[in-house]
Amino acid sequence: MKKYFQLAKKTATAARDRRKYRLGAVGVRRDGAIVTSSNLPTQAPEPEAHAEARVVKKLDKGSVVYVVRVTKKDTFTMARPCKNCLNVMRFRGVKKCYYTITESEYGVILF
Repeated sequence: MKKYFQLAKKTATAARDRRKYRLGAVGVRRDGAIVTSSNLPTQAPEPEAHAEARVVKKLDKGSVVYVVRVTKKDTFTMARPCKNCLNVMRFRGVKKCYYTITESEYGVILF
């Protein structure tokens, strides 16, 4: 799990959006394929701009999603997906969503 959080962090910090925090998401499909995405700049319509909603579009039923929020100091903070993103995940058949709470804590949502 840690490697997926680190990959999501790398994806988030590589994004051009330089707000006080950045979000990154990693999706792992049942066939083992890995999909990544970051948040789009705020001009994009929501929820299409959210990293987790963007990554879910490329997943299949039974996939697992990892979401991180990275501060400007490169630390993890609360990244629980919003209600709209949770609905998208549920609709697409995502099995689990792990998200960062702090550097050493994470949450999980089972669908």
